[in-house]
Amino acid sequence: MNTLARTLLITCLVGATAPLAIADGQAPVITKEELAARYPGIAVDEIHDSPIAGLYEIAVGNRVSYVTTDGRFVIHGDIVDLATQANLSEARRAEGRASLLATIDPATAIVFSPPSGEVKYRVTVFTDVDCGFCREFHRHIAEVNALGIEVRYVSYPRTGPNTESWAKAEGVWCAADRKAALTRAKLGAEVAAVPGCAAPIADEYELGRRVGLTGTPGLYSDSGVELGGYLPPAQLLAALEKTHTQ
Repeated sequence: MNTLARTLLITCLVGATAPLAIADGQAPVITKEELAARYPGIAVDEIHDSPIAGLYEIAVGNRVSYVTTDGRFVIHGDIVDLATQANLSEARRAEGRASLLATIDPATAIVFSPPSGEVKYRVTVFTDVDCGFCREFHRHIAEVNALGIEVRYVSYPRTGPNTESWAKAEGVWCAADRKAALTRAKLGAEVAAVPGCAAPIADEYELGRRVGLTGTPGLYSDSGVELGGYLPPAQLLAALEKTHTQ
């Protein structure tokens, strides 16, 4: 089942299930396997025990919903542990995003590493060569690297396929020296197209949609934590340090 269909499925579970018989005042509990069989687009390993008794947690990519264990009702919203103030739903989303980010082919990313070779943190950045804040982030790339942060760029032209930004991204990702081409493009220089080159733009664009990207730049830690949009170097370091203390 494609991503759109799975998204529609998880958001339309409510009302799709016929009312179940209630015996002795309690609705029967169905197993995760039975729930998955009822909705073929959801795999058993995407159904978890939730922190609240009587609910299953369904996590499809970065989308998290809760279904009553009788399979009848769905709840959209976050579960927060008031004792710790931890957003448990966001923690599950981060797991899903981390799994998606782990699928990135290292050969297709454009990586800027610390000159010392010592990587303290790594951040994945979905970037658009024509995005103003993306350009501002890249102006400070040397400062970011000097803080021990490795930046892994993947492409996300906000305007979508068959647009000028998409064509520029293809030119960058097909260049012999992609790092230099990306820097030139972010400075407003023209990047020549490479005929016959199979750039990974469509795959990376789809990945951005699946992780729930809402704008560029989109910054994510390796653990799937959404760090936000543009962050100056010092703030980015602080955000990464926070993810490692939680």
